[in-house]
Amino acid sequence: MAIIRLNKQNYFHNLNECLKRVETINKLIIVLKNNAYGHGYLEISSLAKEFGIKYIAVKNAFEANILKDEFENILILSQLPQYYTSEKNYIIAINDLCYFDYLKQGDKIALKLDTNMHRSGITQDNLEYAIKIIKDKKLNLTSAFTHYSSMQNIKKQKPLYIKMCEFIQDNFSDEIFFHSSNSSTLFLGENDYDKAARIGIAQFGYCDANANLKPVLSLYANKISSRQINKGDSIGYDETFVSNRNLEIANYDLGYADGMLYYKGIGEIFLADDKSPILGKISMDSFSTYNLNDEICVFNDAVKFAKYFNTNAYECLVRLSCNIKKEIV
Repeated sequence: MAIIRLNKQNYFHNLNECLKRVETINKLIIVLKNNAYGHGYLEISSLAKEFGIKYIAVKNAFEANILKDEFENILILSQLPQYYTSEKNYIIAINDLCYFDYLKQGDKIALKLDTNMHRSGITQDNLEYAIKIIKDKKLNLTSAFTHYSSMQNIKKQKPLYIKMCEFIQDNFSDEIFFHSSNSSTLFLGENDYDKAARIGIAQFGYCDANANLKPVLSLYANKISSRQINKGDSIGYDETFVSNRNLEIANYDLGYADGMLYYKGIGEIFLADDKSPILGKISMDSFSTYNLNDEICVFNDAVKFAKYFNTNAYECLVRLSCNIKKEIV
């Protein structure tokens, strides 16, 4: 049976590296959306709780409901408000003015600020009106945040973010929690205004900025079958691989239905050992390579593996099936 192994020591190392760059652990939000970037909601939440994390972010209420008894604060980033039921520890992000039509007195909210990423959030022109609605409806504004479009655009977005934050704080007597840094922004040292961060992929060992991080996830497959093939024999669909010598090959129990990126069998893609290529097309439930051990490591570095498919670590990880067994080591 295929298995994902999660390195606890590496996960804690990464969180400690992040923690060095925020004011307190209460200003460190870890993002567990999309099955914790393929690592597993329950497995990663258990590690995060052990570390002392109090504040997480998820995609929607479905994900929040999985973890609602585990954390003091759960920021819900992309929940449509007409399908939202609040809980005492839920904080719904306001991505558009229309969200206010569906919220009730006392609901905890976080203002998403559009600082010219032009994707979602409250614009500077609408901020005063949004604040008026919050006060009129007696909503509980706990935080405000923005998202940077790229490392190159931080310098353009950040002054507007600070200006909007100052305007918000001037209109509320309670202290508002402001946070803007994602993984890369944090390790660029750009969180000097709020000393806070929302950490997604950095907790799992990856970052576009230079950072001392370690991959957490390793993906393993198990042997289904093995056989001897002769020179001139093909393997798998459409005969994309034809052997130029006699080979002993094996089939392993991971395919694109399990989240393996689809490989058409053109060019070479190597497993974690750097010397065993995938032979032929990846099938729905399996792939072939040399006859190795009963269990083999497919990858332990998502960036390196993703490059074979001309994509990134995010896609490589989040595609992994939630049905793959997970083990903390």
